[in-house]
Amino acid sequence: MSADLSDEQREKLREWGRIGGKKGGSVGGLMSRWTMTPWERKVRAHKAGLKGAAPRKIDHERVRALRAAGKKYREIAAELGISMPSVSRILRERK
Repeated sequence: MSADLSDEQREKLREWGRIGGKKGGSVGGLMSRWTMTPWERKVRAHKAGLKGAAPRKIDHERVRALRAAGKKYREIAAELGISMPSVSRILRERK
């Protein structure tokens, strides 16, 4: 460390060292979590799978059975609480 640093600068460097050496908004670092808005933290946690319950399990056989019974994609999605693209994807996988 250079001798020409002021006490204020030294203290700032020590503070950065205590928080893991992350200055500014480095991606994934502790400092970036502090500078994010609550919404940004929620989105990042959700993307990482850390927020909320376990991933939803979709009963593929039930989707196929409802479709075989003549239900429309929209009706299947509403009944099972999933999206229409999910219904489409499940029915397309079997083909």
